[in-house]
Amino acid sequence: MKKIICFFILSLNIVTTAIAQVPVIGSIGFAIGKITNQKNEVLKAGDNVYFGDIIKADSQSKSQVLLLDETVITLGEQTTIIMDEFIYDPNKQNGKIISTVLKGSVKVLSGKISRGNPEDLVIKTPAGSIGTRGTEFQTIVDENEGTSQVLLIGPGENNSLGLRPGAVEVSNELGSVVLDTPFSFTQFSTTTIPSPPIAITNEQLEQFQNFLDIRATVIETETVEEAIKSILFSNDQITGNDLIGDIVIAALDLSDGGLTFDQIAKVLGTTTEQLLGDTYQEMQNETPENQIAMANAEGGDGLAYILKYGGTNLGMTTYGDFQGIASGTYTYTANNINMAATKGTGSGTLNGVTTVNFASQTINNTFSGSLTLDGNSRADFSYSFTTDYSSGTATSDLENRDYFSINNSNGATAQTTKSSNGSFDPNDFTAAGGSYYADAETGIFNVQMNGSPNPSTAAVATIALWVTDYNDAATEEENTLDGQRAGIMPKRN
Repeated sequence: MKKIICFFILSLNIVTTAIAQVPVIGSIGFAIGKITNQKNEVLKAGDNVYFGDIIKADSQSKSQVLLLDETVITLGEQTTIIMDEFIYDPNKQNGKIISTVLKGSVKVLSGKISRGNPEDLVIKTPAGSIGTRGTEFQTIVDENEGTSQVLLIGPGENNSLGLRPGAVEVSNELGSVVLDTPFSFTQFSTTTIPSPPIAITNEQLEQFQNFLDIRATVIETETVEEAIKSILFSNDQITGNDLIGDIVIAALDLSDGGLTFDQIAKVLGTTTEQLLGDTYQEMQNETPENQIAMANAEGGDGLAYILKYGGTNLGMTTYGDFQGIASGTYTYTANNINMAATKGTGSGTLNGVTTVNFASQTINNTFSGSLTLDGNSRADFSYSFTTDYSSGTATSDLENRDYFSINNSNGATAQTTKSSNGSFDPNDFTAAGGSYYADAETGIFNVQMNGSPNPSTAAVATIALWVTDYNDAATEEENTLDGQRAGIMPKRN
């Protein structure tokens, strides 16, 4: 049975039990170097964070605080922050967060509290305060000079992740300014008004990055492995991990495409077994062909987003999910997907484009690429098909799949029947028959992305193609190829 890889996401559990009547407000996502609290207790990944805690990152150290409303605060080296106030009603998803940065640098990714009322997340510094109206910003506090600098990271208007455009209000008793353009910058002190927003210079940007980017000098393999120990791939929920997400995002940028789970494990300095957890054991129970397919399946931009910011996988998109949307389009694109031989010999490269047209209730798909099986010359192919979802049962998982032949010499394609149908003739797909059998599918999944106001419906997709060459007797599959990329986010129009 051909197996499409579902959208794997990490699961990170935050312990929320209270100790000594002091409310738990979150946990430590990761701890690099020496991270302590006001009791001089050394903090590690998974430790609780309590109301009123003073968290300190030493020299050449870095940490992340994950609050219960999914706000993420990343501490740079030589940073001290006080968790002054945290009130959160998970049912109404509102409350109040106030924290004070005494020195150093923090990067803040706002969560549910700020999403409902941006003024309810405030970061104080000795020079004034920062009220967030957006999703991500960073501040540097110079304890000796009494100055504070603020950088709006973003995102901007019409960003691909669908996040609310970022903005922060920086103020003190002398006045205020609003940063609403990504990578705009201001600085202020107890005696000076916040400066007018300007585009940050490369030198200033490097200063901000240096506080948080200590990976080259202090992060060892064991550090990342420790961050992974409490998490595993599953169809559940992830709070997000800045360290792991940043590493995978950087690797994806370099790959100009997707990364297999083996490659993700390698860049994280761990093993696929450690990374996948229970899912790895499930892989071992699959057929040899599916084991190879799963190991070579790639993750895309949506996977990187989930790893860093978090989210919840809600399962496959149903016919009813799409039938309830009246207009617009979603387009999923994946280029240069590597196709691996899961049986016999072969190789290939796949490009896939799937566009959902909500007005016409159709899904248009094009699968193209280049491949070879069983030592044949490489053939370039292209095949398109359309799925009409207007009459599908509302509660059933959406099926967007078709079957076609590929001429093994010139790449010409034509629709064919499913291999399990009685009319299917495997003789057509032998060396004498002159064609390969191809099974194309785009599986679409509902995922609620943390920090994104986009609907969860069809948030990511998996584009997959299986190609088969039968033996001369047409009795069994002799050579098979598999190419998949999971976690592809759509362009919405």
